[in-house]
Order: sequence, then structure tokens, then C-alpha cells
Amino acid sequence: MNIGVRYQSRGGNTKAVAEMIAKEFDVQALSIEHPVEEYTDILFLGGGVYGWKMDDSLCEFIKQLPKEKVGQIIAFSTTGFMESTLKQIRQEAEQKGIKVNKNELLVKMMLRGHSMLGLEGGNLKKEQQEKVQEFVKVIQKEIE
Repeated sequence: MNIGVRYQSRGGNTKAVAEMIAKEFDVQALSIEHPVEEYTDILFLGGGVYGWKMDDSLCEFIKQLPKEKVGQIIAFSTTGFMESTLKQIRQEAEQKGIKVNKNELLVKMMLRGHSMLGLEGGNLKKEQQEKVQEFVKVIQKEIE
């Protein structure tokens, strides 16, 4: 099974989550600057919430994503408290005809790593790390 991880991150939080997911599947987490070039059964795709929505670059990545190269997307997001990026990933992918797994991950960061405030991110608390690990276990069990 071919698994990929792509992320969009401004403050480092989403990158940290992507790297944890990638490590568990023994793959490399890549920013969305790296297109999906080969067929990927599962694409973990994540981003943060900016101004109540996902970053425009993540939206554009999904629009350019060749649907024949992705079996399904599993969405993840880091946020202060909003789930809007998860919903937008789902909407954009489904509009393209790409299946989106019902399992998704939302890691609440509050203001940690908030780029507009110049705060440094990327250092996940123990409970945030545990949430990512639990999520990965659910997905691993699902694909066994």
C-alpha cells in the first residue's frame, strides 16, 4: 500500500503533526509544494485554519491534485478551535471525485504557533502527541 503525507503549515504545528503521522507509516511528510506524482492509496492531507478557512495554497493543491492518483484522502488539521479546514478539505476533494475517509484528525493548539502573532509552533504537547498516535492506530487497524 502506497501512503503519502502532504501538509500546509505556517507556524509549524501542522508540519509537526504531519511528521508524526509519516513516521508511523515509514514515509516522508512533504509540504504541498511537492505534487503527488505516483499513485497513492492513502493521502494524509492537512493544513491549519487561517481567517476561519484553510490557506488558499491548500485549496489550490487540492484543485490541482489528479484524482486518478489518489485512492482516498485522510484529512487532518491544527487549529485554535475551528474545524473549517477539515470541512473544506472534504468539500474540495469530494467535488473532484476523490474519496475522503470518514476518519479525520483535529488537533487543537489554541494560540500556540499562531503565525499572525509571531508565536513559534511545532512543539506538540504530550496530550496532542497522544491524540495523533491514537488516530494513527485507528487508521492502521482500518487498513490491515
